Parts: sequence; C-alpha cells; structure tokens
Amino acid sequence: MEEFKEFLKSRRIALIISVIYVGLGTTAVCSVYGSDFLYGEWAGYVLLITFPVSFFSFMYRYAESDFLLPVFIIQFIVFLCTFFILSLFIKKKNHES
Repeated sequence: MEEFKEFLKSRRIALIISVIYVGLGTTAVCSVYGSDFLYGEWAGYVLLITFPVSFFSFMYRYAESDFLLPVFIIQFIVFLCTFFILSLFIKKKNHES
C-alpha cells in the first residue's frame, strides 16, 4: 500500500491533469441530450476540446442514450490510460538535500 501512495505522490501533476481533463469529457458526454441535467451549448465545445478522451463514450452514448453506467466505465478506463501515459511524460524532480 505504501508503494501505491508513493506512486501517486510522485505523479501528482499527472493525476490532477487526468482528473480534470477526463472529468470534463465525462461531464460533457453526460450532458449532450436535452433531457440531461446539465444540458447546454457548452457540452459541444467541451467535447471538441476533450475529443481524444471522450470519443468512445460519446459513440456509446450516441448509440444507446438511456443507460449511463457504461459511459462511466469507459471513462474510468480512459482515465487510467491517460494517467499512465501522462505519468510517463511528466516526471517529478528529485529534491534530495
């Protein structure tokens, strides 16, 4: 468990960016239809910005709009992929005294 905490601590920036980016994409996908709670014109613009992480969930939502649980499962998998890819590119500097 300590290794996992240390892993997350050393990749904090990648985690924050992934949560915000994928979270925005998930919110936009869940706000596309007129009957959705957060429906608005903003959803289309956010979908364009977050297209790489919301593509598959948007395709599912477009085909089957009633059930949202698979959208959250797809977005969770995309979140994990995004986090691990970003953590490869963003490395924390070692601050040893």
